[in-house]
This record gives sequence, structure tokens and C-alpha cells, in this order.
Amino acid sequence: MDSARRDFLKASATTTAALTLGSLVPDSATAATTEPAATATGATIGSAAPPRDTAALAHERAITKAHPVPLGRVRLTGGPLKHAQDLTREYLLALDPDRMLAYYRERAGLAPKAKGYTGWDGNGRNLTGHIAGHHLSGVSLMYQATGDARFKERADYIVRELAEVQKKSGDGYVGALDGLREAFARLSKGEIKSGSFDLNGLWSPWYTLHKTYAGLRDA
Repeated sequence: MDSARRDFLKASATTTAALTLGSLVPDSATAATTEPAATATGATIGSAAPPRDTAALAHERAITKAHPVPLGRVRLTGGPLKHAQDLTREYLLALDPDRMLAYYRERAGLAPKAKGYTGWDGNGRNLTGHIAGHHLSGVSLMYQATGDARFKERADYIVRELAEVQKKSGDGYVGALDGLREAFARLSKGEIKSGSFDLNGLWSPWYTLHKTYAGLRDA
């Protein structure tokens, strides 16, 4: 009886260890270890290959990780994506940067070079000036994606205009939203009144500022 009990416990322990080790190996590795191992002659043997260690599996995952490809290394040559790109190219070039920058200049005491756009970007609206930032991002990314020098010229022009506004302001400030400077001045003193999108009486001032920052980053 003692011998039979020892044999049973030994077999149980071996089975438990095998099940435990199997549960610690990822599915892909488990599948690999259950395949018969090949010998030098092409025959197979019944014993399973040993499981790969965690470090080896982590290394495999690391070297197969996908990474974004810089836009400048890709050129579309045809198909629906190229068609969409061409339409975007035409639209971006049809927009007038001086109209987007009109209220930036006006807030700084400079004469606008063109009449500002209306709608959400119109004077006295909640998001005045945000389109210039969007556009700066668009032309900067399009230049990377196509190499079309017209987009670099457009980006350079907008950056120069914003620099002129900063220079006229005298303290680096650049903004087209009416009341933005005053709202941030109160904020810097710890005066914060906010509800939903509102901040110190303005609907979404951080959003409009972020569009400018994002455009400058992309440029």
C-alpha cells in the first residue's frame, strides 16, 4: 500500500507541475512547444521542446513592434488615398492665410491684410483664430507628405506673421480671441471661474491656444 501511495503521489506531483508550467507559457509559445521536435535526419521524436524563457519572448515582441513611418518617407502614387490627398491639397491652397490672421493682427494693433473669415472663426465668436492653427498644421503635414514647396512657403509665411504679432504685442503674446489676454491675466492671479467649456467668461480659450501651439509644433 505504501509503495502504491508513493507512486500515486509522485505521478500526481508530476502532472500538477506540468499543468502549472503550461499555464505560465503564452498561447503562442505553448503551441510551439507541443510540436514534435525535428531531428537532423528529418524524423521526429515524441518529447516536447522546452518552453522558451520570459526574456526571450519579451525580446521577440519588442523586435516585432510596429512604428510609425515619417510622412517624408512615403509618397502616394494612385488610388483613393491619392485622390483624397489631391482634394485636400487643392482645398488648403485655396484658403487665404491673411484672412485667418486678420484678427491676430487686429488684437495686436496691426492693420489686417485681408478681411477675416466669418462663422466660427469670425470676430467676436467663441473660437476666433483657431483656423489659423489648424491650417498651419495642415500645410506643414502636407509638405512632408508631398514635398510640394508651396506648402512650406505657406507655413513659413504664417510663422513670420505670428512672429510679427508677437513683436508688436511686446511680450510674446499672440491671440485672435477677443478677451483672451484678459482672461489669462486673471488666471495667472489665481482667479478661476469655470463651468463646462467656460473659463473666465470665455467658451474654450485653451482650445484656441492649443491649435496655435499644435500648428507651430507641426511647422
